[in-house]
Amino acid sequence: MTSTPSRQLDETPFTTAELWRVFWPYLHPHRHRIVGAVISLLMVAGALLTMGRGLAYLVDEGLGREDPALLDRAVVGTAIIAVFLAAGSYLRTTLVNRIGESVLADIRQALFGHLLTLSPAWYETARTGDVLARITTDTAIVQTVMTSTISMAARNVILLFGGLVMVVLSSPKMSLVVLVVVPMVVVPLIFLGRRLRRASRLAQDRLADVAVQAEETVTAIRTVQAFGRQDLMRERFDVAVESSLDAALMRVRLRGWMSGIIIFLVFSGISAILWIGGQDLLAGRISAGDLSSFVFYAFLVAASTGFLSELAGELQRAAGAAERIAQALQASASLPQSAQPAPLSRDGEVTCEFEAVDFAYPAGAARPAISGVDLAVRRGERVALVGPSGAGKSTLFHLLLRFYDPGAGRVRLGGQDLRDLDLTDIRHFIGLVPQDPALFSTSVRDNIAFGRPDAGEAEIIAASKQAEAHDFIMALDHGYDTPVGEKGVRLSGGQRQRIAIARAILRDPGLLLLDEATSALDARSEAAVQAALEALMKDRTSIVIAHRLATVIRADRIFLLDGGKIVATGTHEQLITESPLYRHLADLQFSTPQTGVHSPPLN
Repeated sequence: MTSTPSRQLDETPFTTAELWRVFWPYLHPHRHRIVGAVISLLMVAGALLTMGRGLAYLVDEGLGREDPALLDRAVVGTAIIAVFLAAGSYLRTTLVNRIGESVLADIRQALFGHLLTLSPAWYETARTGDVLARITTDTAIVQTVMTSTISMAARNVILLFGGLVMVVLSSPKMSLVVLVVVPMVVVPLIFLGRRLRRASRLAQDRLADVAVQAEETVTAIRTVQAFGRQDLMRERFDVAVESSLDAALMRVRLRGWMSGIIIFLVFSGISAILWIGGQDLLAGRISAGDLSSFVFYAFLVAASTGFLSELAGELQRAAGAAERIAQALQASASLPQSAQPAPLSRDGEVTCEFEAVDFAYPAGAARPAISGVDLAVRRGERVALVGPSGAGKSTLFHLLLRFYDPGAGRVRLGGQDLRDLDLTDIRHFIGLVPQDPALFSTSVRDNIAFGRPDAGEAEIIAASKQAEAHDFIMALDHGYDTPVGEKGVRLSGGQRQRIAIARAILRDPGLLLLDEATSALDARSEAAVQAALEALMKDRTSIVIAHRLATVIRADRIFLLDGGKIVATGTHEQLITESPLYRHLADLQFSTPQTGVHSPPLN
């Protein structure tokens, strides 16, 4: 019994061609700017390469003939080349940076949007810190490379090959040296480049581990401090940082080897070229101007190679980061959608139904969460789910919301299999109030209107009054405009719960799912909110995970779960009489209705 198959972040390396296929859709809309950037790169490279011949003309004609007019023309020509060089550099910088910023903004948006579509099954195995690192750290690395490194690398590649061509044209015998030097440079560049890419990818993974450790610790900081485990968490963080440092140093060593080997080989070749050129000058086979341009081009070749050896490390680091982004973009754990979804019926006699449902969570596929569950809830009925921890109560909610698909059996809403319905329709029909409500770091108003962003002010206030939240909201510094802080940290547990209840009331759902929504409230607030919930649940189908007797005795039917199975069904009075397990749970965890004692929660 398993759920719908899902895929965690695939760690299979991407080839360069595969990376291009992933990222080309984001580059394609900017193709005109890319063409402009290429033209500006050619302008810059062409201006620099032309300057070498201008230098030869200046030396041979302007200085060699001692003609002031020729010298003037040579200087003017050099100035014109410099103008082209400046214009090309401006265009290159502007266009490349605009392309890089725009493309990475699109990738960030696409990546975040894709992550929102992935089912909870995917997030069971994905690490939050690692996912966040791909959105932030990895995209920042790729952005830096796209806005500067790639254009610099392209320019230096053009200068390298252009300089080599000009060297050969200046002295054909240089071709032999070039044929020897170029393969000697390219082979270690390819071999070490592959290793550097793997090392860069590993360094990014280890850096993501640091982000994971930091995110988990900061999120649970109160628990860490309450148990006095700051030293333990610091040790774990230090271990993660040390692992990240070791991986980064390996990358640095490979980058250093690459730079050293390539620079040695290139300058050795350039030295040979200069020696041959010097011999030709002494023998009168070339002029002083030709030798000057020869030296200029040799310098361009050497400088370009030096830059490329440095930039290669950044490019391989970006390739590792791009792989991690591509893996997240290619993650496929979205639930299948019907091409022609059926309409959701709101007037059926049976609101929801489980038919022989088996299900196991992806992270624990060998251990079924529920098995052979048959359950039908009629329209307008109030149903309570009761059972020990791990019995499968919350799993039924997850399946109703279609966070997962069952491994066997069917879950129906309004008589239709959930797999035949539109996900948006399913979740618009259902209102959820969890035991631990999720609030966002915006205002109170935004959190209440989260389920219905188009709700008016009067509707928001009416929902808050029903949830007994209006009075405490108005007592806050800025009323409904008060920021609640990250995860609602500025509010008490009871206040957060009432905000969540107001959110559900405002949504006006056809099916209400309550995970003991009053569990975080004091006795006075619980009574008030319970009355509001009674009004909300009237003539509305509702399923409640019950932890308190007050909730249980108001249910039309109670389903007792144990070990992922429904073991008994009935009213409170029937189950007290007929089910030893229910009677045991009631004795342990329910107070009797006569005592009026605030009942403790059922675990």
